[in-house]
Amino acid sequence: MGIVHEGLEGFELVYSVQIDSGQMLELLVDEVDSGDCVWQTTLASGQVLTRSDRYEDQARCLRDGLNRVLK
Repeated sequence: MGIVHEGLEGFELVYSVQIDSGQMLELLVDEVDSGDCVWQTTLASGQVLTRSDRYEDQARCLRDGLNRVLK
């Protein structure tokens, strides 16, 4: 079942990693249509803190998300 966030209909959560006790980094992929992906950071409650633009390259998306949260 796809998650429903504004502008992300059809995207699936394919990877998540806990950043610290209250935050997660998530990688969401549009597996049905384009294969595009976005990364986002969320609180444990699910509230989105930051979200990237769409990437065509999933590896670059994950790399940029990790770089952002590990600064």
